[in-house]
Amino acid sequence: MDQPCRADQSAPRGGGEAWHQGRGGYLLEYGREGVSAGVARLFLLPLWEKVDRREAPRRMRGAPSECDVGIPWNTPHPSELRSATFSHKKGFAQNRIGDSMRISGEEGFAMVDRVLGQLSLADGFAASDETIFDLIAKELDWAPIRTLLGHRSGPGSGNTSYPAEPLVRCLLLGVWHGLSDPALEAQIRDRLSFRRFAGFSLSDRTPDHSTLWRCREELTRERLIDKIFEEINRQLEAKSLIVKRGTLVDATFLQARGRPPKQPKKGHHGPIKPSSDKDARWGKKGKKSTFGYKMHIGADQAHTIIRRVEVSDASLTDTEPADQLICGDEKAAYGDQAYYTHARHDRLAEANIKDRLMRRANKHHPELPPRQKLRNRLIAKVRAAVERPFAVFKEHYGMRRVRFFNLATNRTQCMLAACAYNLRTMIGALFPPAERRA
Repeated sequence: MDQPCRADQSAPRGGGEAWHQGRGGYLLEYGREGVSAGVARLFLLPLWEKVDRREAPRRMRGAPSECDVGIPWNTPHPSELRSATFSHKKGFAQNRIGDSMRISGEEGFAMVDRVLGQLSLADGFAASDETIFDLIAKELDWAPIRTLLGHRSGPGSGNTSYPAEPLVRCLLLGVWHGLSDPALEAQIRDRLSFRRFAGFSLSDRTPDHSTLWRCREELTRERLIDKIFEEINRQLEAKSLIVKRGTLVDATFLQARGRPPKQPKKGHHGPIKPSSDKDARWGKKGKKSTFGYKMHIGADQAHTIIRRVEVSDASLTDTEPADQLICGDEKAAYGDQAYYTHARHDRLAEANIKDRLMRRANKHHPELPPRQKLRNRLIAKVRAAVERPFAVFKEHYGMRRVRFFNLATNRTQCMLAACAYNLRTMIGALFPPAERRA
């Protein structure tokens, strides 16, 4: 696809309009009259392959000719675009002022993603000090992630869509600050650092909360969040932040958003009112019961970078998904007493992975020997680092209680939290706080 031509910086400032010819098409630029957010730009790529560009505006006024192959005969002249109203049958959606749009196709119009981040003079004056978000944006190579996400706009008519990459960046901002989608919408609109990290200039329209919700649903439906998580970890491993000396496994409870099902009263024989969250279940640890979900992680020992994530309902025991948390390329596996089984010990030995799972007493050995107690204490000092991600999730990311009412979307949110945690950990390892202050 040809790239859209750039705006002419010497555009007229009056209420008129002007055409500028660029590499790849024509650019219609309006004046300030009737425009609230500056100059509105509409990018048109040439849909006529056999029409001379200098003759295109004149030919489009009249009936179709021999060289107008592939051009809808009723395509309006560019000078009429300002007052024209396009129906869906004509293949052109009504476009809001301020949006940029690229159009291509052989038989008609095809809507594609919006063009964002076109900086203006106001963006230069609004520059501020470098934030941790700017460091993340520079250190992470977003091109592979952009390729994984692809385009969000489909064929046919319709309004232009936001590209997937800026929306994913917005979702990461929401995780870092523990914001709901409506609150995230307001913060992206108002905060300069949010706009800069997400790739929005001061004149760009920002997504609303329903757009952010749809993006999360797309990540859930197509499991794209798993690919993003793997790509981020691949880049962190290339930066030597994943050393594979050991993997720390653990799990934590997350309370459900909906209320648990009501307990029937004594003598009640009717149906029990179910919970609004049909995927959540009861789980118990010690004497405390929790209605919700359980998040299982496997973190690298060096920087506690999360390498594996599993999300289940709270009724699943810690030991069941434990084998999926062990990557297989580490030198040792650390975990508490809930993870030790004889079968897992044998599998670790076959994979040449050191068993650093804490031992527990059983009916055959009601009390551990002093040697095993000492071993458990030594393992506990190393294994305790896995609690750090859980503390960040619950204290900073607001994940003591999940935000959604089903397992699939909550799993996506947990994967986003793991991506956000790994990116912040990357900056902490590459740029210590003392160096950032200097």
